[in-house]
Amino acid sequence: MTEVTSPAPGRAYRVLLTQGTLYTTGTQLANVSVVLPFICAQEGYYWAAGLLYPAYCIGIVGGNSLSPYVLARARHLKHLVIAATTFLMATLVVISAFSAWTKWFIAGIFLAVSLATGIVGGVSKVAFSEVVSSKLAEQRRSDLILTQGAIGAILAIGTTLVLLPFLAQRDPAHSHLDLLWLGSSGLLAAAIAAVFIGPVRASEVDRVTFKDTYRDGVRAARSQSWFRRYALVQLLFVPVSLGTSFYSIHASVNHSDTAGSLHVLVISSSIGMVAGALFWRFVSRALGVRGMLINSALLGSAAAAICVVMEYRDDLNHIWIYGIVFILATMANQAIFSASLAWIGAFAPEDHRATLLGFGSLIIAVESSLLGAALGAVAQSAAVVGPIITILGLNVLAGMAAVWVAPGREG
Repeated sequence: MTEVTSPAPGRAYRVLLTQGTLYTTGTQLANVSVVLPFICAQEGYYWAAGLLYPAYCIGIVGGNSLSPYVLARARHLKHLVIAATTFLMATLVVISAFSAWTKWFIAGIFLAVSLATGIVGGVSKVAFSEVVSSKLAEQRRSDLILTQGAIGAILAIGTTLVLLPFLAQRDPAHSHLDLLWLGSSGLLAAAIAAVFIGPVRASEVDRVTFKDTYRDGVRAARSQSWFRRYALVQLLFVPVSLGTSFYSIHASVNHSDTAGSLHVLVISSSIGMVAGALFWRFVSRALGVRGMLINSALLGSAAAAICVVMEYRDDLNHIWIYGIVFILATMANQAIFSASLAWIGAFAPEDHRATLLGFGSLIIAVESSLLGAALGAVAQSAAVVGPIITILGLNVLAGMAAVWVAPGREG
């Protein structure tokens, strides 16, 4: 049996930080909830644009279900799983860019790419978590996640800003594809960096099947009132999580022929990531799960309210105003998963947390698909304020549910 020697903690941290930062930068530049819906809507496929992020969510559920089998076979070579899945993600981004460039089968290819990206991204995320757990002490793990997210978002902002001065003389439709090419480059660099992470100690991975996840989730929903409340709130917050996709389609309808419009949205969502990391860290400590969800709904409602105002005031319908909307919507979405982790962690036994989170993700993915298709269909109506008011109302409803149903700091 081969002994696997872990590299020094300092070196392991630096390599993991490099890989994670490049991964974050790549996924931000080819964002499945901002960039792909905008480009898809730009070509007139509004229904497909609304389904891209839900397809990605379904893929994540599938990837999480597949990951135990993949990691069990990888044993101590989990870093190669990260490298392979990240390389596949880079390839998928290239495929979507080529499809948009040639205008071949855009709707079908973008949907397939979003689903496949979710699957390989789900496997990659679980593999990365296991590698980080095996190579770093608990304190450094949290620091790594926060740091790579912040630096990756800042790199995405810097990369996009560098492109802006060169966009005036270019065709807007083609300039939007620059983000996909750069995103694939970032993911390719992340895949190469993953090779240098090195092997880890082989460990037994519990195989949690889709059937187990569904069975345990239904059992918990029937027997535990706290999980029913959790599932209800998660479903009501789906419109909040779909905000960036909806606003991306709506912005594309109004500004797809404006050079640099998509770049502004990418910069704004990246700013939202950095601001959200700091803001939600404070809110979670000070106000707990309920405070996070209430503030998430407030930010989502504010984003929708700004869009309503833009519908009535044409002089305010500017891409930079959409930038403010994207900062708020990105921050609102950030809190939902963190709050769900804290909620499950407070009430569920440790050995049931993964399956309950998986069941929650499953029902969210199903609702996201239905709601995403509807939002994509109505977002093309640039002059109709009704859909945005509906989003605003659903955000307010989610906030009210958080007030009444979500646990306070004392549980």
